[in-house]
Amino acid sequence: MKLFTGNSNKLLAADIANQLGMSLGKINVTHFADGEVNVIVNENVRGKDVYIIQPTSPPVNESLMELLLMISTMRRASARKITAIIPYYGYARQDRKMQARVPISAADVARLLEAMGIDRVVAVDLHCGQIQGFFGPRVPVDNLDGGM
Repeated sequence: MKLFTGNSNKLLAADIANQLGMSLGKINVTHFADGEVNVIVNENVRGKDVYIIQPTSPPVNESLMELLLMISTMRRASARKITAIIPYYGYARQDRKMQARVPISAADVARLLEAMGIDRVVAVDLHCGQIQGFFGPRVPVDNLDGGM
């Protein structure tokens, strides 16, 4: 099992790793001068179960792009299973059409995660339970209750 994080909340990821008695995986998630995200995994993940802790909190688009590219990188590096731990699911409030000619952005984010090759999603306090249904049958979603 390998545990990785992007730039969205490194402190949270470090706390989780500490609770598990693990260290975070070696990964560089940087940005080019024009703002493009660059992901480099600095260790072997072939055949491993990989967990990526990355809330898609503000800046939402940047955090989401980091997550998508980390998933893609792990898939291309032959990780066995990839689970995204998403404590904050950006675009969750856009879970239905409120008027004509608007996207259902929460569903679009689910499709993007699936397209990158995610195997499972663990979220915390999704805005609406129906978001779990936006993922296909091959991607289980666990919605954890954060109000312990």
